Amino acid sequence: MAGLRTFDAFPKTEEQYKKKSSKGGLSSLLTYLFLIFIAYTEFGSYFGGYVEQQYTVDPEVRENVQINLDLYVNLKCQYVHVNVRDSTMDRKLVSEELKFEDMPFFIPFDVRVNDLPHVITPEMDDILGEAIPADFREKIDMRNYYDEENPDSFHHLPEFNGCHIFGSVPVNRVSGELQITAKGVGYRDFQTTPPELINFAHVINEFSYGDFYPYIDNPLDASAKFDSADPQTAYVYYTSVVPTIYQKLGAEVDTNQYSVSEYRYHSNDGSMLQSGYVPGIFFRYNFESLSIVVMDKRLTFLQFVVRLVAMISFAVYIASWFFTLTDLFLINVMGPKWSLRYQPDVQSHGILE
Repeated sequence: MAGLRTFDAFPKTEEQYKKKSSKGGLSSLLTYLFLIFIAYTEFGSYFGGYVEQQYTVDPEVRENVQINLDLYVNLKCQYVHVNVRDSTMDRKLVSEELKFEDMPFFIPFDVRVNDLPHVITPEMDDILGEAIPADFREKIDMRNYYDEENPDSFHHLPEFNGCHIFGSVPVNRVSGELQITAKGVGYRDFQTTPPELINFAHVINEFSYGDFYPYIDNPLDASAKFDSADPQTAYVYYTSVVPTIYQKLGAEVDTNQYSVSEYRYHSNDGSMLQSGYVPGIFFRYNFESLSIVVMDKRLTFLQFVVRLVAMISFAVYIASWFFTLTDLFLINVMGPKWSLRYQPDVQSHGILE
C-alpha cells in the first residue's frame, strides 16, 4: 500500500525546486479573468437563448389576406375611386369597405418625403412587444371641428382639398393590384373628375398585409410622395410579400413582411402612355410561396455544460501555448532575464547545493 501511495505515473517537479514568478502570476490572473468572461457570456446565452430562422414552404393554404392602409391623398374624396384587380381578373370595388374623410391635405413634418423606402429589420422582442392587434377607428366628419358661421374666426372652415383613406381590405391571396384612381379616369363612372383637380401627391401612414398591428413598422410607413412639376403622376409600388411567424416562449405572432420598389410614370413625357397606367397610386403585390419562421431557441442543460467545458478547456490550452511561446520568444530575443517563468534576481541552485 505504501508503494501505491508513492506511485505516480506522471512524476511532477517537487515544490522545493519550483520558482514562482510575478509575471507568470499576472498572466494566470488574466487567463482566469478571461475564463470568467467566457463563463459569464455563456450563462447569458443559456438563459437568453438564441434566434434561429428557418425558410420553409408555406404549409397553410390561405385563400384570403388582409391589406391595411392609411393614407392622405391630395384629391377630394368625392373623386377618389379605389379598386382591387388580381391575376384571376377579379375586380373588386373596395370603396365601400374603406373609410373616407375629407381633410385639408398636408404633409407631416416627420415623414420621409420623396425618399426611398427604408429597410426594416425588427428584433424579435420588438415584434412581440409591438404586436398589439387593433382596428381602425370610425369615420369622423372633420367639419364639426370648424366654425362655418364666422369667417373671421381662427377655426374657420379651411379648404378640404384632400382625402383621408383608411381601413382594411380582404383580397384573394394571389398576385394583384390595389388601385387608387380618379373617377372617370381608368374606369368608367357616372362622375368625371376635372383634369385640373387631379393630383395624387400622397402620404402613407400605414401599409401592411395580414392582421393589423399598428405599432410594427413597415417599409412604406411614414413616407410621402409628390411631384410639383407633374401632379398627374402614376405612383406604382411593387411589393413582394413573405409570411413570417415569430415564436418565443409559447407566444406566436403570424404576420407578413414585404420588400418594395417604386416607379413613377409621368403624363408629360410619354412614359405613362407606354406603361398603360393612368394618374393614380398603385400597389402591386405578389405573395411568395416560402415562409420564414423566426424562433427563440435554448440549449438543454447538458448541451450548455458540454459547451462551457469545451470552451474553457480550449481557452486554457491556447493560453498555455501562448504563454510558452511568448516566454521562448523573450528569452531568445531579449535574454533570460526577460523570461516570464523565473525572477531575474533569483540565482539557480543545483540539487546538491
